[in-house]
Amino acid sequence: MALVIAECQKEVKINMVDLIKRDPFFRGLAWPTWDDFDEPASRGLKIHETDTDIVAEAVVAGVPAKDVDVHIENGVLTVKAEKSEEKKEEGAVETSTRRYYYTAALSGGAWDKAKAEVEDGVITITIPKAEAAKPRKVKVTTKKK
Repeated sequence: MALVIAECQKEVKINMVDLIKRDPFFRGLAWPTWDDFDEPASRGLKIHETDTDIVAEAVVAGVPAKDVDVHIENGVLTVKAEKSEEKKEEGAVETSTRRYYYTAALSGGAWDKAKAEVEDGVITITIPKAEAAKPRKVKVTTKKK
């Protein structure tokens, strides 16, 4: 089980349809729908396990590997990524910044053997499971009286 806190900052243009979809009074104070949870921050970090590894995948679109920082301390995984660009054209300056920040509390990993790779805007962090955390079959016997 992992506790996940994610923050994703990105400039977006919002149109009136998006505002109406998120207006609770427009929907008649209805319960949230699955569409309400379909935001970049909620889908930015995914964690799953295999028999041998804990695998975390995070969106870091537009940020090269050299600008991505991964830390694991006491089972807490932190991913930070930031890329700033500035364009100057005929007296005008356009700046853009992409920032990503993810953190998750994990357990059962061999933290010193973690590996991270960036491909197509997604960083994949693979952490081998500690021997004590790997699944194993336990033999069941009948208690003798």
